[in-house]
Amino acid sequence: MAKRGADLLKTGRTIRGFTQDEVAQIYGISTKTYRNWESGKTAVSFDDLSALCDQVFKFPLAKLSEVASHAA
Repeated sequence: MAKRGADLLKTGRTIRGFTQDEVAQIYGISTKTYRNWESGKTAVSFDDLSALCDQVFKFPLAKLSEVASHAA
């Protein structure tokens, strides 16, 4: 899920027009952690991915997955 999670994070961030730094700050994690998740270097947990979708991107995970699959 590392690559899939990374794709979903990038899609959500792009939709909302946030920088990686902004997402990390809003979610309360280090920019390095977020960058590692988005690059696929480190796998993002399902719980963190769901929370980011709800709390930061304000976009349901299922809908974001659908949008990301169409963009690929």
